[in-house]
Amino acid sequence: MISVKLAKRDLVPLARLRERVRGEGNGHGESLFHDLGRRFAMTVRKLAILFILIGSSAAYSVELIDDFYTAINLGDVGTVKELLARGVDANIMDGGGNTALIIAAREGNVQIVKLLHQAGARLNSKNQLGETAIMLAAFEGHGQVVGALIAMGADVSQATRQGWTPLLYAAFSGYSPIVRQLLNSGADADATTQNGTTALMLAAKNGHINVVKALLEQHVDIRKANANGATALSWALENGNTDIAELLEAGR
Repeated sequence: MISVKLAKRDLVPLARLRERVRGEGNGHGESLFHDLGRRFAMTVRKLAILFILIGSSAAYSVELIDDFYTAINLGDVGTVKELLARGVDANIMDGGGNTALIIAAREGNVQIVKLLHQAGARLNSKNQLGETAIMLAAFEGHGQVVGALIAMGADVSQATRQGWTPLLYAAFSGYSPIVRQLLNSGADADATTQNGTTALMLAAKNGHINVVKALLEQHVDIRKANANGATALSWALENGNTDIAELLEAGR
């Protein structure tokens, strides 16, 4: 399989931020380099699929798998259902190690997530960055998908190589209902990234007061500092989030 190693900083999930700005140009004013880059990416994707097919001895074509990925990205439930019925493996991965379930969860399509689960998709498979379906659903704010994955038995405590859990992703993005979902399902409120950053620190830094409130209800350690000496309070103050700073001061 063709793969490319990507650096990922401990405090910012760069790969997921990149996903937020993904998209293709419309061809107006697009440079030759952009066009060549897109063509190259498509070629790499097809080669990656080809290697997957060779390795699995699957009896379906590259075009069929490409249709499968396209249908998932577009939320085309009917086509996904049809291709699964034709024998496409629900656990097949793209060149980045993303399973169909990871892609469907990232895109927020709960119907496709359920279809894939019924077809035998593994809930806790990781991509090359160590991310699972529930992590990306939490980061993108797809509460229905997070709820469905929890009901199916997805691991709410699994972490990436950098220590990011679904709760940390949700706290970073500011989705307080998802933070509560995860906490109510047993997620560790005091879990940290590899350098000791907590969900409370991330929420305080990014100004997510409702996430801060949800975490304080769990009696998290307000004074905890990461490897750089930063605390939730110091980050709140550095970023001008005085309402959160007052809340944290009151809870000390």
